[in-house]
Amino acid sequence: MNQETIARGILAGLIDRYIAEIREDPNRSIRKLLDIAERTSDGPTQRICYQMMQQMAENRQSPYYDMIHHLVTHAAPGTIRQFGINLGHNAWTFGSGHLRRLSEVNEMPIPWAVLIDRSCTPDRISYDAVSEMIRTGRKQEIYAWMLMAWDGPDEWDLYAKTFREMDDSVFGLCVSPASLTDEILEDAAEIPNLMILLDTDVPDWQECAAVLARTGLLYSVIRRVSSTEDVREILSGSWFEEIVPHHPLMAFTLAGDQLPDQDASGLARYMWDTRLAQTYPVLPVDVISDFMIISRLISQKEVLYRIEPDGTVTEAKGLKFCKSGLQVQAG
Repeated sequence: MNQETIARGILAGLIDRYIAEIREDPNRSIRKLLDIAERTSDGPTQRICYQMMQQMAENRQSPYYDMIHHLVTHAAPGTIRQFGINLGHNAWTFGSGHLRRLSEVNEMPIPWAVLIDRSCTPDRISYDAVSEMIRTGRKQEIYAWMLMAWDGPDEWDLYAKTFREMDDSVFGLCVSPASLTDEILEDAAEIPNLMILLDTDVPDWQECAAVLARTGLLYSVIRRVSSTEDVREILSGSWFEEIVPHHPLMAFTLAGDQLPDQDASGLARYMWDTRLAQTYPVLPVDVISDFMIISRLISQKEVLYRIEPDGTVTEAKGLKFCKSGLQVQAG
């Protein structure tokens, strides 16, 4: 048994222990976790998490206590354990050193996470090509993937096979409510390294959210932001007020390619400030800006790629995606 296996085993035991304790007394247990984090935060991403926990502990009325308590009382313990280890340890800790070394060897930055757009288009590359790309990425220590199946996971069996095969990685699946059949939800509930990101741009997403909240799945929401009006609505707080009653773990915003720079900047700043202010019992995340911050912490370089349906690759520059000149080769 190697040292890495031992470390993951210890982490699994600690997570199981604190899930039980948080159910009984969230405030006291979070403060105990803070003591552990203070002693073990020896990397940049761990220190960021520790700082957020410290700010939370200082605010005894923080709605994040409610968020965490709801998580441990509604999500399956095994899902919390595996998703947490895969993201916090594999992607942000163990894999980070390998990413830095591989980036130096390849003389190009390697992202810690990749976005894949699987929208239904006539020129969409095969899922075999996507699956091969994920397997190749895993060899390069990429453990985090966001699959954007906005029109529905029409290839669910293939997705599920990948999620299960890459059981040391984490996957966020962005979907519309209409695509989540009972069969898919039943199957997804057995995949602990998966988080469903429910698209709130479509009608009646609230009904699906109520179902997700009862499944034991990790569930968050995502909002595509394409106009100044969208930004104004989010900055007004109305979107958060709408989603809070449905208890998502996180609220993701994703700036569209045509969003004016000033709006994209204002959106990123608002999500950052709202997270630090602990305004709502949901964790705000701006996909582009926050993923780039994590990239800088892990590998000292800001890099984020999105694979388009036709296999072309766009790269985040600032707060937008633009053509990179790369291409995924279809298998």
